[in-house]
Amino acid sequence: MPKLNFKVRIICVTFLFGIFSTSPANAANTVMSIYDGDTLTLDTGAKVRLLQIDTPELSSGECYGQEAKQALIKLVGKSKITLEGDSASADQDRYGRLLRYVFVGKKNLNLELVKIGAAAPYFYKGERGKYSGKLLKAAERAKSKKLGLWSKCLGTQLIPTKALDTKN
Repeated sequence: MPKLNFKVRIICVTFLFGIFSTSPANAANTVMSIYDGDTLTLDTGAKVRLLQIDTPELSSGECYGQEAKQALIKLVGKSKITLEGDSASADQDRYGRLLRYVFVGKKNLNLELVKIGAAAPYFYKGERGKYSGKLLKAAERAKSKKLGLWSKCLGTQLIPTKALDTKN
């Protein structure tokens, strides 16, 4: 067997580490921190962006940003979570975050955030994932009942193909 040069060995080791360091979809994960309403970090160091939803941004001070973060903190609690990908979407976003649905038991937290008005569906590049119908119905219901951001952030529109904008 020929010797591999140093760069090739590094690439191979990095590739194998990546394969074996990702958790299986049904493995329980522990949340280390919650950055905002749709981004969290696992105890493994992996960052996860909740798939097919968007919450107000904290960094730009959007309306309902803090409340969305608190809603995710409350939903996760001290529970272990499981992650689920979607073949309709990429595995990671441009920042290297895993794109996943997040579950506590059988409860889909992405969907729960939309139901309580802390998030809206966001079908990036028009991608419609396996829960897109439920997410859209939940958002329409939350908006009609004026739940969460739909009552506090006047003028916010439900446009699933665009990122949420509560700065109005």
